[in-house]
Amino acid sequence: MTPSPRSARRQLRQAREDLAGIGYSDPTWRTASERVLAAERSLAAARGEEYAEVIDLGVRWDVGAPLPHLIAGGLRAAIICRAAVHDPTWDGTWARMVSPSDTEEAELMRIDIAGYASVRIGSPNDEALHGHPLHGRGLVAYEAHEVRNSAWLEEHIRVNSVHSAHRDEPWRRLRHILLAFHDEMVEVLCREITARVVKGNLGDVASDALKDVIGG
Repeated sequence: MTPSPRSARRQLRQAREDLAGIGYSDPTWRTASERVLAAERSLAAARGEEYAEVIDLGVRWDVGAPLPHLIAGGLRAAIICRAAVHDPTWDGTWARMVSPSDTEEAELMRIDIAGYASVRIGSPNDEALHGHPLHGRGLVAYEAHEVRNSAWLEEHIRVNSVHSAHRDEPWRRLRHILLAFHDEMVEVLCREITARVVKGNLGDVASDALKDVIGG
């Protein structure tokens, strides 16, 4: 049951006060932070506003240098990026430089998008995420999201409504997906999104994805 806007505001205020009293190193910080995000989403839902809900794609991308590349056609698209890989030897004192031109095999993440109406890639990066309209409405850095009550989707419906054969129903089946990478953000209106880990270098994996996108 969705709370009233007044109740949701009260819950958010309390959650933020609780979080402010906890240090980042405190083991309860993450739980308190999740309560703030949940309260943000609850308030936006109560107001009928758009908000971002974290979703699980089953695979996670590398936080530091995912290097996402978008390949898009008329109805299908794919995103190739570096997958998150646990390195038991890493102690946090060094960083490995990576580049899209690397030729050695690595674990990559391929995200396939089907039945899309629109896709965009660009800013903001993680350092400017607090300037995004969904900041304070459930948006989290380095996560995949589904945007509820999407203003972007409503904009597309309004634009397309001038078509003589327009119907809202097919558009309402689209999902607004937002992927918040380190240096880029990808947003897409689509019917379906899936992800899997593939091994290879970015150039070869992207080439395979391009063939699939062109082949339909």
